[in-house]
Formats: sequence, C-alpha cells, structure tokens
Amino acid sequence: MNQRTGILGGTFDPVHNGHLALAEAAGQVCDLDEILLLPAAVPPHKKAPVATFSERSAMLEIALKKKSSLRCLPIEQFLPVPSFTIDTLRYLQLHSACPVDFYFIIGADAFLDIPSWKEGSLVMAAVNFIVFSRTGIKNKKLTKRIKALFYKKKNGGWFNEKNGKWIYCSFASLPEISSSMVRQCVANRYSIKKLVPSDVVDYIASHALYSEG
Repeated sequence: MNQRTGILGGTFDPVHNGHLALAEAAGQVCDLDEILLLPAAVPPHKKAPVATFSERSAMLEIALKKKSSLRCLPIEQFLPVPSFTIDTLRYLQLHSACPVDFYFIIGADAFLDIPSWKEGSLVMAAVNFIVFSRTGIKNKKLTKRIKALFYKKKNGGWFNEKNGKWIYCSFASLPEISSSMVRQCVANRYSIKKLVPSDVVDYIASHALYSEG
C-alpha cells in the first residue's frame, strides 16, 4: 500500500496556528501518514515575503518540532523561481524513497484558480486534493468547478476516472488567522501569543521580525 502524504505549501510569513490546524485537519480527512509543509521561495501569485526563506523555514521547524506527523521540507530554495507547484510536485515524485500517493491541501478560493496555474491540468493529474471551504455560495462554485473538471461523486469524495485522482472537500471549522494579521499585530505591538506557537513568538521577537508595518 502506498504511503499517503499531504502537501501544504505557502509563504508561512510567519507560520501560525491556523496553518497547523489546517494541516492536522487534512490528516484526519484522508488518514494521512505524514504532511509536508513547504515554504515557497518566490511565490508566483503573491507579494514577496517579508522574512527571508531561511527565517520562514526556521519558524516552521520550530513550530513543528512537537508535531510528529508534520514535517518542514524547504526544497523550493533549490528549485527554479518563481515557485510553481508543478515543479515542486515533479521534484517530490522524483525523489520519493517509496511509492507515495500525494494529497495537495488547499483552500477553495485557491482551488478555483487552478486553471490559471502553470500546467494546471498536469497538477490535477499529479495529486489528489483536499479542499477546505467555508459554507455558503462558494461551495456551489466549488462543486461546479469540480464537475467541470470531470470528477464524479464517489465514496464520499470526487473521482476522476481519466487520471485516477480524488478530490475530498472539508468544511471543518478552522481558526481565522492570516500571516498578514500576525505581521500587523507585531508592527502595532499587540500580543500574538494566541496566534502562533510560543516558540515562534520568541523567534519573531529575538530576530526583530515584522516590527515595521
């Protein structure tokens, strides 16, 4: 049986409790063996991160040290820039030590944009997806998009007979935290103790990160 590995990418600028809750919820949705958190080097669809790649990776390592099923994998520093998902997936597939089924963890808004991604159709064919969405009108858009991509309802998920991949949707209640919220709090000298792991709070303070808005 293939190993079941989740992939959660992002700038993690900084990592916060919402990221960790998302990763752990995804693990429960699909009974994942491990979840890789991949900091982006140069994200193609976002502004350049405030903290350096090494700082963001260090914060991830600190946040995950007591999370046995979560692992930081800072490989995008070695890959072409900007950090396109298809390049990262190809690297992971090429360097996997054992047979792996990958599960890409993503929010509904980002999932709806996949057709605009570099080689988006190949991304869809390379991995299964765990899509997190809030209840409401966006769920109708999400279902419409999934059907348009030729996935059909099956066994609690959506299955594509052509590429053999699955999409699983989750409406789990997650903390509404963003990295920009954390950075703004630091800049305004508000406490972030409820937003990020305590050791990450200490790292941000000791490295004087985000003190300027």
